Amino acid sequence: MARILITGITGFTGIHLASHLLTQGAQVFGFSRTVTELPPALAKQIGLYSGDIRDQATLEKVLVEAQPDIIYHLAGLLKSAKVEDFFQINVLGTVALFEAIIAVGQTPTVLVSSSSAVYGKGAGGRPITEQFQLRPITHYGVSKVAQEAVVQRYYLTHRLPIVRSRAFNLLGPGQPLTLACSAFARQIALAEQSGAGGEIVTGNLSARRDFTDVRDAVQAYELITQQGKAGDVYNVCSQQAISTQVCLEMLIQMACTPVKVTQDPTQAQANDVPLQIGSAEKLFQRTGWRAKITLQQSLADLLDDWRQKVKS
Repeated sequence: MARILITGITGFTGIHLASHLLTQGAQVFGFSRTVTELPPALAKQIGLYSGDIRDQATLEKVLVEAQPDIIYHLAGLLKSAKVEDFFQINVLGTVALFEAIIAVGQTPTVLVSSSSAVYGKGAGGRPITEQFQLRPITHYGVSKVAQEAVVQRYYLTHRLPIVRSRAFNLLGPGQPLTLACSAFARQIALAEQSGAGGEIVTGNLSARRDFTDVRDAVQAYELITQQGKAGDVYNVCSQQAISTQVCLEMLIQMACTPVKVTQDPTQAQANDVPLQIGSAEKLFQRTGWRAKITLQQSLADLLDDWRQKVKS
């Protein structure tokens, strides 16, 4: 039975990854700033630790107790009003983890979850491969480039068995409310509950993104730890670009009540990426992985998840 440690286990991806690995018979341990956000049924099956990802001493204790064969390093910060927070968590947190691994003398396989944000505005509509130049346009993206540089430093210097994933836009039940599709789904669920219809106020809907269901993505992560080449990086994406407009229209078609859409130009983001589409051919050639869950199913499950949440 594989012993697995997931940092950032209470996050969107962490919850789905833990659920998937448990079905595979793994013994799962989780580390997060707080562990109360896990669904109770899931929490009962996991060895949980709480603490600051930048605290090397705490991480060393967790490693000694959990004795992981594989670590999925998902802990990170996606949004913050303070620029320095991105680098504190995403970069220095990663340094602390690797220093802890070295200090306790372990050699687990480590998957570090990076992001398509490292690519910035993309390749003019061409699918982005892992060899594409890294040119981030957000502080988050810059911090993920720095994180990847840290990963390569520890791989080259200490020969730790580290692999990286670069996920594009993950979608599905439990998606954070700070992301557009989840915000749309919540507003529709609330409108349905009120019975009086509703209005969704949006910003720019023309941006096209490469969406992958989070449940497909966590299977890709597992395959990368099993079959990926140490020191290498793999895109995790569907290889299709869909506009936010299309996603919203699909959600509205699923609604059980009339929903009006109003665009507010002031909500547009200055650093919004107009088009980004990835290539997962490298991952396919290495592991045979392909995204399977359709966008329609991802959105339907996201909406159903919000319907349940607004009822409780």
